Amino acid sequence: MLNREACERRVYRLATMLIGDPVTATRVIEAVVDAQPDLRRLDSAHLDRLTVLRSREMGRATIVDGAVPPAVASALASLPSQQREAWVFTHVYRVPQREMARAMDCSVTATTRHLQLAEAAMAAPAGDAPKMAARALLKYSMSLELPAFWRAQRRRRRTMRRMIVVLVFGLVLLVLIVAITGLMRMLAAA
Repeated sequence: MLNREACERRVYRLATMLIGDPVTATRVIEAVVDAQPDLRRLDSAHLDRLTVLRSREMGRATIVDGAVPPAVASALASLPSQQREAWVFTHVYRVPQREMARAMDCSVTATTRHLQLAEAAMAAPAGDAPKMAARALLKYSMSLELPAFWRAQRRRRRTMRRMIVVLVFGLVLLVLIVAITGLMRMLAAA
């Protein structure tokens, strides 16, 4: 069971790896974490599945970071979604194949095929060191923290929601006072 911050961080990191763009990855957080009525009932496999689905909707970009070799980043960006997911789950996060199949919503055989195609496409850019490329991507992923603008945006939304609740409560209270006052005047006049 993950708390809200851990869920946001996990979704953000995975989405950034799958999409390549940290700013777009924040939209995945909104679509996954904010849409859950009860995060306590959400396990990591389900969270990964939702992240994969929403990331596929967002498109892809090339990761731009000094720790990630540009050839590896562009090769990863050029992979089709499911191949990219299979490569990231296997080489970067070391997810077991059965869990990867659940997250990608396909069979274990299909994930194996996606991974084979991804490894063939990644072989040239990774050169002799595919493990080094995966380590660089993992290091990059683990260095990702939710951006300051995301936290500020969340605070603004939370403040706005509170203000709306207070405003609605005040209006309901005002309507009740007016109704009760009118009722009391009618009773007094009768």
